[in-house]
Amino acid sequence: MMPIEYTFSPEILEEDRTVILESSLFQTWLVRSQKKFVVSKIHFSSVDFRQKKHSPLFIKLTATASLPDGKPVHGIVLIRGNAVGILVVLWCEGKPYLLLVRQPRFAISEPESLEIPAGILDWSSDYRQVALSELKEEAMMDAKDEELIDLTGFYTDGKLDGHAGSCGLLDERIRLFAIERTVSSEELKRLDGRKQEYTDENEWIRTVVLPYEEAGKSFVDHKNLLAMFMYERYLSAQGRHL
Repeated sequence: MMPIEYTFSPEILEEDRTVILESSLFQTWLVRSQKKFVVSKIHFSSVDFRQKKHSPLFIKLTATASLPDGKPVHGIVLIRGNAVGILVVLWCEGKPYLLLVRQPRFAISEPESLEIPAGILDWSSDYRQVALSELKEEAMMDAKDEELIDLTGFYTDGKLDGHAGSCGLLDERIRLFAIERTVSSEELKRLDGRKQEYTDENEWIRTVVLPYEEAGKSFVDHKNLLAMFMYERYLSAQGRHL
């Protein structure tokens, strides 16, 4: 394997360069890339660090890379690592509802983006552990590991660890889960409209409960629809239907 030439934009501090190169975020991406591509140069354009601890959160780079036969490939990458998403299905009086969150998404000009609870693997590489944590944080729902339905594992027969959302730029692959709860009409109302604020991360989250089909027609975020698709296949495999 040929050595890689690394260069950095002037705004990236000298003392941060080793931190970036040795970070699990970068190394995980690099190991995966070098298994199928030849990488000769990497230029780091910018890096955003976590506020609580000084480790990379997002890394933008341009690589000089090629296929094994020498054909060059597009090398601009935004590294953010893998993620999880959880479809929360609430069954009330025989009808399905989704517990969702609304939050500002500046990148897509949406002040109230409607999404399933989700998060990046920023503190653990265990998808299930992070999924349970995100349920607690975003949906304020305590859940047990055995309640999680691994939709990605089910639908791909365990062949994939996740699906890419923007494969021309992002390295992220998201693994999708589902959780089912039977609730009363009173519980359904109680779960709707709860607010969480995380000022250190600039997150302003509000829970929303919507009928299953109505929610599906309102989604901009594609991972929500992918989770619904795989959940419906999961139900069908069990002889169940919406």
